[in-house]
Amino acid sequence: MSRSSRLRSLATRLRLRRGSEPEGLSPWKDLQREFQLDAERYHRYAIPRGGNERFDSMSGMQLDAAATRLSHRLEKGFALPDTRRPFGVRAAPALTRAMANLDAGDALFATEAKEVLEALQRWNDHGVRDDRISPRGDALPGNPLDPETLATFLTSRHSVRDFDQRPVDRALLEEAVRLAAYAPSVCNRQGYRAYLFDDRADIARILSMHAGSRGFSARVPALFVVTFDIRAFENSLERNQGWIDGGLFSMMLLLSLHGLGLGAVPLNWSRRNGATARLRRVAALPDHDNVVMLIAAGHPAEGYRVARSTRRPLGQILRIGMPSD
Repeated sequence: MSRSSRLRSLATRLRLRRGSEPEGLSPWKDLQREFQLDAERYHRYAIPRGGNERFDSMSGMQLDAAATRLSHRLEKGFALPDTRRPFGVRAAPALTRAMANLDAGDALFATEAKEVLEALQRWNDHGVRDDRISPRGDALPGNPLDPETLATFLTSRHSVRDFDQRPVDRALLEEAVRLAAYAPSVCNRQGYRAYLFDDRADIARILSMHAGSRGFSARVPALFVVTFDIRAFENSLERNQGWIDGGLFSMMLLLSLHGLGLGAVPLNWSRRNGATARLRRVAALPDHDNVVMLIAAGHPAEGYRVARSTRRPLGQILRIGMPSD
């Protein structure tokens, strides 16, 4: 490569890191380049493909997520209407191999996975079902909301951009995240993450990169950066799963904040890889995390207003059955 070509390549990489549009690239080439960067990061951090022997060289979140996926696969078998006996012929040896490599510091669900394997053996050998692994639905807390209360709660949530300047109790924000963590995720892997900032200087640095928050960023008392850990997912089929799980978690977080009496607004982070790399540096986010969105939160200011945000009619959103010609 000539010196001029190397300089052009370096200039392009610097522009990508800053999040600016690369010069000389068509919209199509620009899109291809961003997808390539996405694919390279996913390939670098995702759970590697292979047989059970791959668990011997895995650690940390990769191994934890792989073991959780296998454990949940067995849990689901107990929750089916007609649980086969025996079952788990392939999943059990894979989970056993993964468990053999789990470090006590790595394995969030090590105890639960061990209980699942024990329950599976009792079921396969004696036909005895363990209610800890698959509790009966009628033994769980019921839904306390009537349809009218539910509709009122959901439709009363609006994006708030005008916040009172008093600090938000961290315990309240922590409770919102605890509740949001009940969001469903693929095979219960819970790869979503929330980074909370309540220092005004930190918030200012982060929101300086977000044009959509101009006009109210100086009044934001608390800010979440919602991400997902790429290491919780594997193979090309799950390349988009982190965005799905991260979106579910984000909506649960917004509803939890609303239920706890706080206002919040989701802040879109549809940015180039370069801008996201800069956010990782400014917010000290790990490189294996992808940014889903930001969420500003706080007590609504007295007399605050919200955007009307008219809803589309149901007929534009819902289709029932096959279309008729």
